[in-house]
Amino acid sequence: MTERENYHKIFIPAPDVYVLGGTELFKHLERNEENEKNLVIVPSAFVNILGEKTKHASYSAGAEDVLRFFKTIIKQGKVNRIANKEIKTTCNFLEGLDIAFIPSTGSKGIKLQEDLAARVKKYWSAHSEKSILLTNDPANHILSHGRGIEIQDPHFLQVNEDIVNEGIIDGTDELYAAIQQKEELPLEEVTEMLDRELYINQFIRFRTERDYQYARVFAKLEKNPSGSRITGIKNEKVKLLNAKEYNKNIYVGRQFMQDVLGIKPRDMEQYVALRYGLLNPNVELFFLCGSQGSGKTLLSYVAAIDLVLYYDKELRAQRGMNKEKKVGFFDKIILLKPTEIFGGKRRDVGALPGDLYQKLKPHLGSYIDAHKESCLSECMPFEELLLHPKFENDFGGPRSKEFKDIKIKNLAHLPANSEVIEMTYSGHVRGRSFRNTLILIDEAQNFTPYELKTIIERTGEGCKVIVMGDPAQVDNPFCSREINGLTHSIKHYIDKPYSALVTLSRNYRSQMSADAKSWRVFSQ
Repeated sequence: MTERENYHKIFIPAPDVYVLGGTELFKHLERNEENEKNLVIVPSAFVNILGEKTKHASYSAGAEDVLRFFKTIIKQGKVNRIANKEIKTTCNFLEGLDIAFIPSTGSKGIKLQEDLAARVKKYWSAHSEKSILLTNDPANHILSHGRGIEIQDPHFLQVNEDIVNEGIIDGTDELYAAIQQKEELPLEEVTEMLDRELYINQFIRFRTERDYQYARVFAKLEKNPSGSRITGIKNEKVKLLNAKEYNKNIYVGRQFMQDVLGIKPRDMEQYVALRYGLLNPNVELFFLCGSQGSGKTLLSYVAAIDLVLYYDKELRAQRGMNKEKKVGFFDKIILLKPTEIFGGKRRDVGALPGDLYQKLKPHLGSYIDAHKESCLSECMPFEELLLHPKFENDFGGPRSKEFKDIKIKNLAHLPANSEVIEMTYSGHVRGRSFRNTLILIDEAQNFTPYELKTIIERTGEGCKVIVMGDPAQVDNPFCSREINGLTHSIKHYIDKPYSALVTLSRNYRSQMSADAKSWRVFSQ
C-alpha cells in the first residue's frame, strides 16, 4: 500500500498515441524538475483497444511495444498496490514519472470519456495541477470536449510538413554576391548572413537572371579506422556548384556516367538528388520527397540497382571500390512498403489468384514502371530481380540461366550471391540485422514514427537507407500530415552529417495530373 502523491500533471494517452510513439512517449511525459513527478493513467479499456490493434499489421508495432512493456513491469513486481479498489496499481517507472493502471467500464465513446473524467476528478483532482487527455484522433477530440478533461494533441510527435523543404533553401542576393567572389565561404559566415542554422549536405538556391544557381554545404568528415563512425567534422564550408555540373552529368567516384541505367536527371533538383544523395557514399541516410510524378521512385530505383551491380574491374577502381572483389557497394536491396500484403499478419494475398508475384504485382506497379523506363527492361523482366541466383525463394527460382551472366550496358553484372531485391514487411524487420544492404523505404508518410524508428534501428555496418514519401499523401489512419514516419525521421536526422534531404518540386506527368493535386476529394 502506498500513499497517493501529488503530481505536476496527469496524462491520459489515448491508444492512438501509444501506436504512434510506442514506449518512447514516456520519456516525453516525464517531469524533469527536481522532486516533481507527472503521472500517466492507463485505463483497462485502453489496454483492450491496444490488444485489438496488435491484430492489424499496419499499426501493431507501437501497440505491441507498449503492451510488452506493461507486462514486463508487472511481472517484475515494479508496482505498488493502492488501498483503493478503483486504482489497481502504480508503477514508479522513471524518476519523474509514475504510471497508474485503473479499471474502467466496457463503455466506448462518450461514456468512456465521461467515466475517465469522473475518476480523475474523484481521485486525483486535489493532487495535480492539470489532467490532460493526449490524442491525435479528431474523433477523440470531439467526444472528449466538455467532458471535464483538457484535450491536447501529442505535440512532441508533431512535425510541420514544411520540413521536407529544408533540403534546398533559398539564399539572398547579398550571399550570392559574396560567394561569387570567393566560390566558397566558411559555414559560420553564411549562417550569420542568413540568420539561420544550416546543415551539412544542405543546398542553397539563388535565383539569377537566367536560372537558378546552387551552392552546397559540405565538410571534411573524420572517421574511425573501420569507417563505421564519424569522429569529427572539419572545414565546414558553403561552395557554389561547378559550372560543368549544370550539364547534369553523373559521377560515382571517378566514373563518369551520362545517365544512370538509361535515366538522365531532368532538372537540377533531380541532379542534386542523384549525385549528392542517392549515389553519394558519404550519405548513409537520404530522404527523397516529392509529389506524384516528380520522379522520386524512378530515380531511387535506378540508383539503388546501380549500387548493387558489380562493375568490371577497372570501373570498380574508378568507383572507389576494391577492384579485386566482384561486388557492388551493397549486397542487395530491401524494399519496404507500408502494406500488409507484403507479408502482414492477415496475409490478405491468400485469397487472390496466381502465385506470390502475381499477388504482389499491383503493389509494385511504380517499380515495374520504373524498370520499364530504364535500360534494364531491355535486358530482363522485373521479376528476375526478385530471384536468387542459386536457390529457390518465395518467388520461385533460381534465377534463369540466361540472366545469371547477363551484362548490363556491357559494363556491369547482377549480384552473384543474392537477389537484387528482397521484399519484406516492416513487422518482420524486428529481430533482423542488416549489413551491406541498401534499404529502400517507400511511402514513408504511411509508416508511424515508431515503425520507421524500428526499421532504421536494424541497420548495421555498410548500410544505406533511402526514404521516399510525400506528407500530402497520408493513407494510414494512425498517421497525419503532422505525425508520420517521414517528417518525424527528417526532424530527427536532418542535422546529422551522414544524412541529406531533397524534395523534387516538379510534376513531370501531364498538366491534368498536376491540376489534380488541387482537387479536394478523399478515399475511405
